[in-house]
Amino acid sequence: MTRKQALVAAVVAAGAYLLRPDRLAREAVPVEVSKPPPPPAPAPAPQPGPGLWISPAELAGLPTNGSAWNTVLAVAEGDLGTADMADQDSAHDGKTLACALAAARTGRGDLRRKATSALSSAIGTDAGARWLAIGRNLGAYVIAADVLGIHSGPIYEWLAGFLTQTLRDNNTDEQITVGNWSSGSNASAQVGFVTAALSVYTRDFARLAAFWDGYRRYCGDRTSPVKATSNSDAWQFIPSDPVGIQDDVCSPAWTQYPWVGLEGAVPAALVFARAGYPAWDVAEEAIRRANDYLWFLRQTTGNPDWFDGQRSNECVYLVNRAYGTRFPCSLPVAGGRTFGFSDWTHAPGGAALRPPERKQS
Repeated sequence: MTRKQALVAAVVAAGAYLLRPDRLAREAVPVEVSKPPPPPAPAPAPQPGPGLWISPAELAGLPTNGSAWNTVLAVAEGDLGTADMADQDSAHDGKTLACALAAARTGRGDLRRKATSALSSAIGTDAGARWLAIGRNLGAYVIAADVLGIHSGPIYEWLAGFLTQTLRDNNTDEQITVGNWSSGSNASAQVGFVTAALSVYTRDFARLAAFWDGYRRYCGDRTSPVKATSNSDAWQFIPSDPVGIQDDVCSPAWTQYPWVGLEGAVPAALVFARAGYPAWDVAEEAIRRANDYLWFLRQTTGNPDWFDGQRSNECVYLVNRAYGTRFPCSLPVAGGRTFGFSDWTHAPGGAALRPPERKQS
């Protein structure tokens, strides 16, 4: 055997020795192997509590004195007018809401009958309506029915039907079913409030989850799977990926439409939040940012119409309560375009604005 062959044989023999099972068992050194962390537990599904807007227990604890209550009661005991869902400027829905709130708080049978009759009188008045009018008028009716505990019968069936029926498109008059925050427009936000309220009212939480994605898109969350359109690139920070509330500022000419949009987005935030969604926090507190920007425009342009403390004060009141801000807000709130009386229903000590685990201001 040559020297080279002897060397190879020695190496092979040593390797065979080291790889013998008894040798491996005798001399193996334990090695600590780190296990991959378990996947995070899925987030718990939102658990809506009683009352899409206010629960019976919360309502029972509200005061029956003071300017806010006096405003509710005066509207409830007054002339509610005539229902006309197709009229986008109708005030019957808001007055019906006041009557329902007062009836539920006082237990007065005359007010309950009056509110129920007002709801019944609205059935069928939506014939020929555009979705814009439904967005402005239906939300208060849904809250009123929920407050009165109406969850079956003709009123319930009429309200629930809006989730599937067709009505006129706001611009083309084409017959369409309800959209999912399909654009950054004011009408889209007001209809979005209605669809959120109806989903909770009918306990259709799968539908509510889909509308939540639409709300996120409107607020500026571009991770939402819902896509939106825009009527102009001029006010879109990223024109190729439209949202409602923008990421950055622009310098527009004065228009009322931001407030009209907030008249849908703010009550929708409250409905989603009470259903367990982080609606006030989404997209870096988009609802607060929108109000901040309107106040900024008033300060920098000198035009008080951007934020006059009167317009949409029912919304501003909720924003101040949800975020602890101090935007000017005339009181008492009274009725608004899509809802009202928030300074009574959601005053400190009243109905919750956030899920229970979140601290309120």
